[in-house]
Amino acid sequence: MTLTDFYTRVLRKLKVVPPNGAALSEDLQRVIDVYPQVHAMLLSEGMVEWGVAEAIPDKFALPMIDIVACHLLDDFSVPQEDMAKLKMEGELFGNPPSSAERKLKKLLDPDYVESTGQSLYY
Repeated sequence: MTLTDFYTRVLRKLKVVPPNGAALSEDLQRVIDVYPQVHAMLLSEGMVEWGVAEAIPDKFALPMIDIVACHLLDDFSVPQEDMAKLKMEGELFGNPPSSAERKLKKLLDPDYVESTGQSLYY
């Protein structure tokens, strides 16, 4: 996923941008400013394997959208009911871990197989 698409999807997750709408430049800039910080934090924990200026691999896009959106909760007016859901989906280093954190760790596990194979019965 290109970074431009990623930034817009984060804003859609926060309901700042309507599904088919365009983001305002100041909203995009806030996501652009926060993403490198989140990436650096995840890189130090061994939870990302791509560069900050590179496109995000598709299999990592959804958990990264959730994590960055969670980091931006205080920057945008997010309704209380949505805030709790977004924290469950994207908060880092919580107890229990968020669904996005678990997904990132699972995808980075060398023993993880993303698709299942077909069983053969004789």
